[in-house]
Amino acid sequence: MTRFLALMALCSSAACALLAAPAAAQSENLAVTDHLTVSQWVNPATPGELSGQVILPSANGSAQAIANAVVVMTNQDGEKFRGSTDENGQFVITGVQAGVYALTARADGVFACCAMHVVDGEMVAADQLPQRVDIAAAAIDYTVVKTSILRYLPPARGQNSYTIDDVDLAGISDRVAGDRSFRVSQSDGGLKGRLHIAGARGATLGDAGLLNVFLVHQGEVVDRVVSLQDGTFVFVDVAPGEYSILALGQAGLGMAGFELIDESTVNQFAGRVSGAKAITQNDRTLTSIHGDPLCCREFAMQVAPLPQAMECCEAEVYEEPILIDECDDCVAGCDACEAVDECGNSICEADSCCNPLGGAGFSSVGFSSVGGGGGGGGGGGGGGGFGGGFLGLAGLAGLAGLGGGDDPIIVPPDPVSPVR
Repeated sequence: MTRFLALMALCSSAACALLAAPAAAQSENLAVTDHLTVSQWVNPATPGELSGQVILPSANGSAQAIANAVVVMTNQDGEKFRGSTDENGQFVITGVQAGVYALTARADGVFACCAMHVVDGEMVAADQLPQRVDIAAAAIDYTVVKTSILRYLPPARGQNSYTIDDVDLAGISDRVAGDRSFRVSQSDGGLKGRLHIAGARGATLGDAGLLNVFLVHQGEVVDRVVSLQDGTFVFVDVAPGEYSILALGQAGLGMAGFELIDESTVNQFAGRVSGAKAITQNDRTLTSIHGDPLCCREFAMQVAPLPQAMECCEAEVYEEPILIDECDDCVAGCDACEAVDECGNSICEADSCCNPLGGAGFSSVGFSSVGGGGGGGGGGGGGGGFGGGFLGLAGLAGLAGLGGGDDPIIVPPDPVSPVR
């Protein structure tokens, strides 16, 4: 009899726990979200100010605040807005009006890049968006990012126009707004993802196809695929852990960190409560207090538009010393080692015989407010084009051949990983 009463008490406690959340929230499967993995849409609490935090996603849904990170935003006119994080990773950038921006955040061993959409508070359904952003950064040495840009980013074909003027916020809010969802579920033992271009048309996010997509783990590139025309990609046989995605190509540049969760852990909680009460096991929280699952079905990101993303990188350089010790291939006495790349790293603007490197220039996408407009007439960087004397993307791609065996410009091949 005593055992029976104890069993009844245990069952009663379990029933009460399940009833703590609304019945409508219970389902056969954990409601894994389909929204963007990173925070990229915001309705600022104070008009003209963007506030947020730069974090490094860690195990079990935790995150490390990143101090002393430089955060730069660039709009389509080439105007830059910048801020820096305090000891808690918090930042505020002023002068930011509604529109589409490229955003980068960089600190020692940390980097992030994505599109950022700032909406006007008067827009319909703007109140469905968060009032601040959390930037999920990647743990990576910036030289890895620089090398990838040099070797895999093809020359720009023209100025791309991205807008949110006709966006249907009510139609896309469920896809772009989440609660710190820097966690992604495994899919068939691997990782699925989808990349989008910046901006939106109505309730549609455009596809970012034919981008080189790098999977980074513990600061090293462990795999690379090419996104399909619809922006989807798949990495097979990816163990749970902390990762980041670096994506680059004609459609844009993006990088963000996330935690990959064992799919068996997600499936284990099928049918459990996913409402107001969080589900946890071993400190692994699968749902938020708002009932929004903290686990994305796939990695999803809107890449930062080009050339604005490169302008963000350039803006970070002005407070950094410019080193010139990477010119081992230049002959002694050659003064051609004074150029820096788009991200402020010293490069050679000439070959070992001091012959200047050519290129296709960057005139079609040069900002009139930066440098002398365009890419200059003399090739990749010209004398004052994009970035005021910095080498254009075409020139950068040509420089890749100086330090490695890869082709200077890699045209994206046929996708190597089908979407399952």
